[in-house]
Parts: sequence; structure tokens; C-alpha cells
Amino acid sequence: MKTIIEIRFNTSNIPGGADTILSLAQCGNDVAKKTEYEINSFFEKRMSSRVELTLDNNDERVAKVLALAATYGIEPLVDRHDVYTEDELQSAPLLVLRPWWNRQLGGGRLYGTTYDLSKACPRCASGVRQSSTMIVDSEGLRRIENARIAATYDEEILLHDVDVERLLAAGVTGASFWPVQAKTKGGKISELRRQQMFVEYVMPPMAPSSLLNRTKLCPMCHRSGFMHLSDQPLRYMYRREDLANIQDVNATWEQFSELSDLPEDLNKARWPEANVLITPKVMNLLRGKTKKEAKNQGCDFIPIWIEDEKP
Repeated sequence: MKTIIEIRFNTSNIPGGADTILSLAQCGNDVAKKTEYEINSFFEKRMSSRVELTLDNNDERVAKVLALAATYGIEPLVDRHDVYTEDELQSAPLLVLRPWWNRQLGGGRLYGTTYDLSKACPRCASGVRQSSTMIVDSEGLRRIENARIAATYDEEILLHDVDVERLLAAGVTGASFWPVQAKTKGGKISELRRQQMFVEYVMPPMAPSSLLNRTKLCPMCHRSGFMHLSDQPLRYMYRREDLANIQDVNATWEQFSELSDLPEDLNKARWPEANVLITPKVMNLLRGKTKKEAKNQGCDFIPIWIEDEKP
């Protein structure tokens, strides 16, 4: 496993532009991408530029770039992600199923899906239960037309019928599947060749060493309001005893959301959502088997971490 860091920043106000930082940090075209673009507004028309750097997180040039950016008063966007070997993916006890953001579509309350809040947290709705078929936006379906795995904006997982059949035939545990319907602007409802994955087993809380932002948790249930750290890789840490009862498909105890008061009109609320953890068995059933299938896979798979042990 290695950790990759991506650093992006605007270079328009740097004397000499991007080359000033890149030359001092010894970053060539093999790790840097420079882009120039035009800003054309009512008030001004000018050229601007930005640079994107991709480096190994352990590369000594990372510290140089960040220090130079600070010298010039630049606050770069920093993103880190881990890259795992095939052996690490296959040997992981569980993997996070992460839908691609561009394979999400509108669905839920605004389209007619109903929910049961009788046992949910009154502050944040953590624990809310869906009580009807998932209804999605038919206009947005073209965004996920080719995606084998997709998700709504509330992170409900949608699978093609053929993938559901594969999972059922393999005897996958911990999940059930509900139909998905689409609703047009005119109100017409039609059933899709997709099904929603319902996760039935909830994991114990993660270990405190997980890389999570816990500063804005729900003050009543302490279960929602978890956020991912924007400049760190996704790392969910569990104790080995947490894995005693895992299924093939599992939900995190933690609910991820921007914490806000529930509006009077619950149709405008956004429910906190758990993330889905799966075994390598499920990953292998869902992964693209050809280049075309891989291109339309619709998600990534990221191993969990076991405390005091690297995957």
C-alpha cells in the first residue's frame, strides 16, 4: 500500500507563475500538470492558471511544495488517498464500498419515498427507516445509465438486476433487495431494472483511531455528524473483536452527514447515512470483469484497517 497526495493551487499571483514553485521544489512534468484558463466576467477579463501535483506522500518534495505555497500566501487544496495491491484487497476482512460521486442521482422524500421516524433520533433522524420503495428522479437516470453500481444523494446503493442475481446466487449474507422506481416530472411511475441494497447488519462503533472528524456530532445520539477528513485518506479502523459477527454486507454504526436541525418540512431534510462494508467475496462479484465493465463499475473498494495492524 502507498499513499498518494494531490496538491492543487492557483498560481496567477505568484511572480513567475507555477514554474517558480515547481523549479524550487524540483517538480517536473512527470508529477505536475499546468492549466491556463480565461476568467471572463462582467467586471474583468483575464487569464489565470493553476497547477496540480501528484506525488507519493513520502516524497520529500511534498514538504517543499507546501512550504513554498505558504510563503506565497497560497492555501492549496490537498487530497490524500491510499492505493492498495490486489493481495491487500483480497486479504482484507472488509472493504468500504464507495460509490463514485458522478454516479449519484436524486431520490427519496422529494419523489415520494416514505420513511418511519418512530425510533429515530428527534434531533438528527439517525435510525430513520425507509418504509416504501425507493423512487428516484427519472431525469437524472441518464447520469447513471451505464453505471453497474450507483447511489442516491443520500447514499442508498442501487444495483443492476444482473448484479443482484449474482449476489443472491452466491448466497451473500447481510443484505436484502428492494425494487427501485423512477418518477417523471409529470408524475408517471415506472419500475427500473435496478434494485436497492438494504443492509441488515450494523457494525460496532469504529475504533477512536479512525481518521474521522468528530467535532460536530449530534448532541443527543452521538451517532450522526461524522465527517471524513478532507486532507487525509479514508481509513476506518476496527478492533479485531469487532469482526466477530460480520456478514458479507454490513453497515457502519457511524452515520455521516452535515449536522443540522430537522426542518418542519421533513421532505427537505437530508437523513444521515451509514457507509457499506463488504467482504472480498462481494467485491469480486461486483467488480468489472472487462475494461468496459471496470469503466462503468461505479464504485471503489477500500480496505478497512485493524488497530495496530496494517492491511
